[in-house]
Amino acid sequence: MKIFALNFTLSLLFLNVVSAQTTKTRITGTVITKDGIKVSANLKFTSLADTTFFKTTTSNQEGSYVLENFPTGKFLVVVNAVGYQTLRETFETPFGKTNMDLSFNLNQEVKELESVAITGRKPLIERHNDKTVMNVENSIVATGNTALEILSKMPGVSVNQDGAISIKGKSGVNVLIDGKSTYLSAEQLATRLRSLNGNEIKTIELITSPSSKYDAEGNAGIINFKLKKNANYGTNGSIDLGFGYGKNPKSDAGLSINHRNKNLNVFGSFANNNNKASENLDILRIAKGDGQDTYFHQYNTQVRSIHNNNYKAGIDYFINGQNTLGFLTTGYFNNGHDLSNGGTAIGQNFTKADSSIIANNPAKNKYRNQAYNLNYKSVIDTLGQELSFDLDYAKYHSEENTLYQNFFFDQNGTKYKSPAIFRNATPSFIKIRAAKIDYTLPLNASTKLDMGLKSSWVSTDNDFQFENQIGTDWKNDVSRSNHFIYDENINAAYGSLKHEFKSTNIEIGLRMEQTNSKGNSINDNKIVKRSYFDFFPSFSLNQTLNPNNEMGFSYNRRIDRPDYKSLNPFVYFVDLYTFSQGNPFLNPQYTNAFQLSYNYKKALNISLGYSITNNLIIDVLLPENEKKTLYQTVQNLDKQYAYDLTIGYPTTVTKFWSMDNTFTSTYNQIKTTNLNNGAYDRKKVNFMINSSHTFTLSPSTAAELSGEYASSQIYGTYAIKPYYGIDFGLKKSFFDKKLNVKLAANDVLNTRKARISSALSGLDYNLTQKQETRVYRLSLNYIFGSSSIKGTRERKTSVTDEEGRIK
Repeated sequence: MKIFALNFTLSLLFLNVVSAQTTKTRITGTVITKDGIKVSANLKFTSLADTTFFKTTTSNQEGSYVLENFPTGKFLVVVNAVGYQTLRETFETPFGKTNMDLSFNLNQEVKELESVAITGRKPLIERHNDKTVMNVENSIVATGNTALEILSKMPGVSVNQDGAISIKGKSGVNVLIDGKSTYLSAEQLATRLRSLNGNEIKTIELITSPSSKYDAEGNAGIINFKLKKNANYGTNGSIDLGFGYGKNPKSDAGLSINHRNKNLNVFGSFANNNNKASENLDILRIAKGDGQDTYFHQYNTQVRSIHNNNYKAGIDYFINGQNTLGFLTTGYFNNGHDLSNGGTAIGQNFTKADSSIIANNPAKNKYRNQAYNLNYKSVIDTLGQELSFDLDYAKYHSEENTLYQNFFFDQNGTKYKSPAIFRNATPSFIKIRAAKIDYTLPLNASTKLDMGLKSSWVSTDNDFQFENQIGTDWKNDVSRSNHFIYDENINAAYGSLKHEFKSTNIEIGLRMEQTNSKGNSINDNKIVKRSYFDFFPSFSLNQTLNPNNEMGFSYNRRIDRPDYKSLNPFVYFVDLYTFSQGNPFLNPQYTNAFQLSYNYKKALNISLGYSITNNLIIDVLLPENEKKTLYQTVQNLDKQYAYDLTIGYPTTVTKFWSMDNTFTSTYNQIKTTNLNNGAYDRKKVNFMINSSHTFTLSPSTAAELSGEYASSQIYGTYAIKPYYGIDFGLKKSFFDKKLNVKLAANDVLNTRKARISSALSGLDYNLTQKQETRVYRLSLNYIFGSSSIKGTRERKTSVTDEEGRIK
């Protein structure tokens, strides 16, 4: 009888639970002002019985919102809208009620809006456990600088004189622009980032521990350039003009415009950048010989003129409050020409030359890109269930044509043989197609599941032509010409589960990628096919110890595939004794990375990292003893071990002076059993200090001072000597901050230069490379149009990993 009574009681309890679950309420309502104006607002509903339960939603442009399947109980609702006082109310959903109206009236808050306008300026550097953000739009010294120049000032990031990017001493960086990879090699990426003006950039995100939602490419991490977007209703935009001078003149101009109404957002921008810059290269090298060393002094001055044009246009159609369809096209058409004059003195010492070569090498280049994106996004319900779909198509065409004219002189300055004159033509065609689908499913108020699929297809066609001048005719050199075709298909699937406890957040993810590739060197009759399948797990944990202290831990496995140019066996000449060549037999590299972080009061941030990379892909500079030349190539080395410590701390010194300091130290070790016919093991501890200072002189006037110092380091076979630099900027605003005038001086002391020697035994050289870094710039920005704010839509296209590997 007791058992029966117990079963009966449990049955009643069960029926009550089921009844409660099946009688949830549908809540509808409208957010309006006291004057009857309908407002788009954010609403958060929290249970008073269980504070871990909450739901969020946003009212549409008509102020309306709907919540399905709302449980029974007592709740607190918080309503936020820009320009209005925050509203807090409690309410109760009665048991058995299936429909309920819940509307809210907001009061306008002028004083709070004015306060935000004065004090709401974001700091230059923001640190989170999972990423570091540089707010470029707040930087004065970024004025008129290119994206590549600005990136070199970001804590933990290094950019060498050739534009190659590394994070905490590691290469293998996946660079995105608005969540979309650039589809460019290190060389072409540098050209692209030099053409992107800092006035177009809102923020730069540095993500060192990406989740499985990101492509697995990038062992060092991901850098995402987020461009400026207009967030206002009506018609509005901005105009930028800039002028600069170092040793040569520079200029930039840009126009962006946006029109937004209830159902439509149309936007577009165009930017032009003209930059004439010089570079000096000096190499002292000793080539070992049998009983007799040969001394080379190679020197070169290059003046490069580039004319860059970037454009973007798009449209977003808001079908209703839950569904949006968008189309975006971006592209650039850039032209340039270089004039390189230099020579090589050859002798038994550096003081007296037995012979010399004088070179004159003019070049012309052009780059074209057109990309299209079609995007659909559906917010399925108010619980956060979402579905998005992207289709992408991009094509690239580049042409680089260089004429090499070499004249030979003896020790008396007399020509002793006929000149060597040849030329290269390097047309390149690339097509990329990609599709991806992403789905977000909230399992409950604290658990969310993300899933997605992606496929991409890349085709590259490079027809390298090498011609010698014979008399007045040009003759193709078959032994140095080559036609290289590369095709690649990557198919990926990912899943990521996030759960929020009261003070702990956990995310577990897994990404699977299948790669099929074929490299065909037609002239050499070399075909390299590969097909492989990989798993890339990721894990992150964030623990809030108390309101002031937070800790995090992350792990991920990543891949770096050889970029398209590195696989191309073409030979590119710097001069007769220096050249570079690709390697079609490169294998991908794999990295396992761990990171531990600590954050105090959302300000002080300390992180410790460790990673190990197998089959390291890296540039190496090697001697060719028989011809006494130097050549740069790309090889797989066995392993790289990397440790890093980063300490970042922003602080306010006085009411008008704030500063941010970052200390980064790395320990890198590269080991391999066979490099230049011998074992190679090099390790080095180095550090970098970044410091930025902001001075608020008045509500409309500000100044900025920043600088960095990097100690000596080892990168591959290069031993890099220390360098440092200082930048200064001044800003003045007029007409209620609609007109902003900035004056900036970069590398005030003119100290930024590369000084490199060999870390490889048996190779003796010292290289100095100095670019035109001391530049003074004046920039004007004018903002026009409506200021009625409405959040813009940001989207990430399906084109991600592939673009970052084109060369």
